Amino acid sequence: MLPHKHVAISTFVGAVAWWQLGTPAALGAALATGVLPDLDHAVDYAVYHWRREHRLILPLHGYEYALVGATLALVWQAPLIGVATLSYLIHLLADQAENRTKGLGYSLLFRVWHRFRLDRISTVPEAAARGREDDLRMLRRLPQRIGWGQKK
Repeated sequence: MLPHKHVAISTFVGAVAWWQLGTPAALGAALATGVLPDLDHAVDYAVYHWRREHRLILPLHGYEYALVGATLALVWQAPLIGVATLSYLIHLLADQAENRTKGLGYSLLFRVWHRFRLDRISTVPEAAARGREDDLRMLRRLPQRIGWGQKK
């Protein structure tokens, strides 16, 4: 899922949590855990650059982390951890729906079991590979689009 969609969803989750909890920290927690996990795509892009094969590593994407977060929120009775966990879980579910992975595709252990092979994790591996190649092309054009490296 593209970052602007994660920002929109996380902002909504955070705003509702801010309203419910009465603290703006809820918005920050929701945005951080709903958007920043996508930084791990750099790992997958680097693997593709070096090995020329698509893998779904995504070390910051895992239902296991959401389980740990939910457990901590309940045990410590920490609503902000609960908000962060909810936003993170929604991020994973949105990614899974949009990227069409198998049922446990966003489980880190499932991906390890399948050696991060896109053809074993995705329900439509050809489309997933094309999507990643589109992402890489878009990233290569990003400096030009935002004006980096242009003489003034």
